[in-house]
Amino acid sequence: MPVHIRLTSAEHGGTTAACGTGDHDCGPNCACGCPYTGMEQRGLVEDVRAIETRYPDQWLALVIPPGEDEYQPEHAMLVAYGSDEDEVFDAAQKVTFNQVLHVYYNGSLVDYLRWADAS
Repeated sequence: MPVHIRLTSAEHGGTTAACGTGDHDCGPNCACGCPYTGMEQRGLVEDVRAIETRYPDQWLALVIPPGEDEYQPEHAMLVAYGSDEDEVFDAAQKVTFNQVLHVYYNGSLVDYLRWADAS
């Protein structure tokens, strides 16, 4: 079972009560204070290497904050992690809306290739 953080309401990451109400089009340029634009304000963004160190050999789902390189981010917010890729993908889809999301295996290349061959 993956561990995940709910992101679709002000209570769980947004910075205003309007976040997650459906009255706003959340995304990279929104002004509703949603988790996507408020994650740095709330201290939820951290170094990707620190996240990877804490969760070796796990599938990780990271939301990439505005302004970061979408392909090689240095900072991100962890939203889900676990040992089963399908569960992490499902969990990440439940908690994100219109954010830039990376889901990947944080383990050895040998283990990843073993997974890829079995899939």
